[in-house]
Amino acid sequence: MFKNIIKILVWVFLISVWLFSSAFVLEAYQKIQVKKINVSFINDNNHSFITKTEIIEILSSFGVTTNDNDKSSFNIKYLENKLLMHPAVKVAEIFFNNNGNLDIVVEKRTPIGRVISSVAEKNFYIDSDGFLMPLCSTYVAKVPLFSGNVLMPEVLNFYSSEDLKNLNFVKKIYKMAKLINNDSFLKSQIVQIHIKNNGYFELIPRIGNQRILFGKPENMEIKLEKLKCFYTNGPDPKELNLYDTLNVMYNDQIVCSKII
Repeated sequence: MFKNIIKILVWVFLISVWLFSSAFVLEAYQKIQVKKINVSFINDNNHSFITKTEIIEILSSFGVTTNDNDKSSFNIKYLENKLLMHPAVKVAEIFFNNNGNLDIVVEKRTPIGRVISSVAEKNFYIDSDGFLMPLCSTYVAKVPLFSGNVLMPEVLNFYSSEDLKNLNFVKKIYKMAKLINNDSFLKSQIVQIHIKNNGYFELIPRIGNQRILFGKPENMEIKLEKLKCFYTNGPDPKELNLYDTLNVMYNDQIVCSKII
């Protein structure tokens, strides 16, 4: 009985020491001052819709600076959510190192298509996940352009991009942009997709003056493969300007017409 009491007292003592030490270490860690702010991009896509300087400026606007702040004054989750509100930020993680450095790790959204319209509010990028991004005043991404009959709401709220992503029109241009971007040849050759009033797509190539009649945005993979086959196995590039139209709307064939 006496031995059991001794054992209990020893365990109580050890646990008390551990709790006291942990509390002391935690308090010391919380009081670590910010010596340096490091920003890094993971899987960097080399698009400059947001820069390291801008990220530091955003955090600075919420009181994150060096030397005069300690760790206990920051709400990490709150700061991460503020960064995620930027339309070019896909993932944001903030954490402290024991040496007092504040590390910010950001993954940027990757644009794969741009919609241009006569209505300024309907100009936007679409990213690799199908979400919409507003235009940037300091940077222009070189991606396929979508123009013409843009069937979008009068006012775009980019903070409700989950709803916009599910719009039928957005799904169509997203699929087309993704197919083009995933093929190095098509990405270099197709520069613009014009959407006619009847909903048909018309493609504009980089090399050659011909119109590419694509038709309805369906069976896209088959039509693009036919087009790619024509450019890679068809006429010599020097002869491309002899053709004024390429029509890929028909099954199992591509119809070409030459300039007379």
